[in-house]
This record gives sequence, structure tokens and C-alpha cells, in this order.
Amino acid sequence: MKTETKGLTGSSRSTKVRKTLLIVLVSILTIVVCFAGYVVISLYSSLRAINPNAGATRSTLNLQERVNILVAGVDSRAKNDPGRSDSIMLIGLDPASHTMSVMSIPRDSRVNIPGHGYDKINATTNPDYFSDGGIDLLEKTVEVMIPGIKINYYAKADFAGFEKVIDALGGVTINVEKAMYFKAVDTLINLKPGVQHMDGKTALEYARFRHDAIGDFGSSNGEELGRVVRQKTLLKAIVAQTTSLRNVWKLPPVIRAVENAVVTDLLPNDMLRIALAFKNTTDKEVTTIPFPGVTGTVGGTSYVIPDLDALRSKIAPLFSPLVPSS
Repeated sequence: MKTETKGLTGSSRSTKVRKTLLIVLVSILTIVVCFAGYVVISLYSSLRAINPNAGATRSTLNLQERVNILVAGVDSRAKNDPGRSDSIMLIGLDPASHTMSVMSIPRDSRVNIPGHGYDKINATTNPDYFSDGGIDLLEKTVEVMIPGIKINYYAKADFAGFEKVIDALGGVTINVEKAMYFKAVDTLINLKPGVQHMDGKTALEYARFRHDAIGDFGSSNGEELGRVVRQKTLLKAIVAQTTSLRNVWKLPPVIRAVENAVVTDLLPNDMLRIALAFKNTTDKEVTTIPFPGVTGTVGGTSYVIPDLDALRSKIAPLFSPLVPSS
């Protein structure tokens, strides 16, 4: 009786194994490529959502010159909340050296607002205060205050949503310079001195704390003091935290959080171009610049009174369009 040999010969078995491995490999690559495509599409869709007018404008980004972005932080619960700016920050990006210059503008700065005369700068974004109030008026005011610079883009950040951005980043590490305590009906800030890793809520409490003798802004021997310093410290901490997240697989949850917290006039492609240009920038390449001014009273109202000569001679060159040749 002839017995049939079941199974495969060594050569046939080897061929089948190779085919199976090839099918598995192709399947894995297909899944990865499809997922990567999904990530890119999702990322681009989120970036478009951050700029509601992305489809109606053309790119003006010039990475051969310094790019200035004006950031306005508002304490609102919705993107279209017309409230006053709680913080104002000017960020200059130098594409040649891949460095950033950051200056906080105190919200109580007494400035000449085009068409309205002198008032506090944070009133410029409120259309209930000025009929033409908004980001455009804020940009014009900053350009008048610092002659020779150009505000290229803006970003309006909602603090409530920005907590989620910091949480999506995994929190930030900040060296708290002193004990900070404040208690109100709906607020409790109780921070101890020292290095600590903070979630979004705690980080914003740190950056917005002003319940001490200095408040928003102060200076001593040319050194800037007060809340404006903590705002810049938070920005540097965010830059430091993002260095470990700069790959396409980790970006989507962060971008989705940003989508709900930020409105900007930067185009999606331009955001990606800037991100690529500064992909290796760390907090070490971020220079914080003191705002030249002093606190004072005019007509019974407290202000931060800018040093216009210093703004013109010392600050304007740091944010001028032309990048000095190396």
C-alpha cells in the first residue's frame, strides 16, 4: 500500500513562508502608509481650522526676512469673545539663525491708538470699546509704538483652551521663583518655589499670577519684573517641551488642542514651512527682551509708560524685517 506524503517539501515550505512574510510585510507597510496619510490629512485639516480664511488668501511668508507674530491672549470661553487682551506678546522669528526674540507688551501700556488717541493697549482688541477694535487695531498700534517694524501675522489664544494644549504636550517644567498664593471665590493659586512639572491649569496660574507688590509689570536696575516675565518663562518652557514631540506621529493630539485654542491668519502651508525652518530650535535659542517702560499715573489712571526712544533705537532693530548678514 502506497502511503501519500502529506505536507510540503522543504523547498515548497520555504517558498510559502517567504510569500507569507511578504504578504505580512506589505500589509504592515500599507497600514503605516495609510495611517501616515491620515495623520497628514488630519494635521492639514486642523491647521486650516485654525485659520478660518485659509482658502481665500495667498501666502505672503518670506523666510528670507524676519517674521514677526503678535500673540494676544484673551480670557474667553469662545474664539469670538471680544474681551480685552489679558496678555500681548511680540515674537520675532529669525529664519537665518533659527532663533526667536520675545517681548511681552504690558496690557496697561499707554499708547497712541490710531484714530483714538492715548489709551491702554489692551483696549484695542475690544470692539465694544472701540468700534474698529480687534486684532487689526492692535497690530497698527504696535507698529506705531515701535517705528519701522512690521507685524506679519497674529495669533489669538484663548486661555481656557490653551490649558488643553499644555496638557497635550505632556505639561511643562518651570522653576517657580517664589511662593505664589491667591485665593478668591473661584480661584486658588498656591505655588511653592522650585523646579516643578506643571499641567496646563497650574502653568497658566503661574503665568497669570499678579497678586503681589509688582503686579503685571515692574523693573529694577534695567531688569524686568512681574507677570510679563512669567509669560515669557512659560513660552520658553513650551518650546523646551515641544522638542521631544516634533515628529508627525505625536503632533495630531497637540494640533487638535491648538485648533480649539488658537485663531491665526497664518496659512496651513506657511505654518508647516515655519515649523520645518525652526524644527531644531530649542529654548536656548529663545531670547527674552525686557519691555522699556515705567509704571506711572496720568489723569488719575495707572499705566505702564513706554520709553519711546528706547523702543525706536533699541527694540525696533531687533524686530526689523532685515536679518543682519552673518
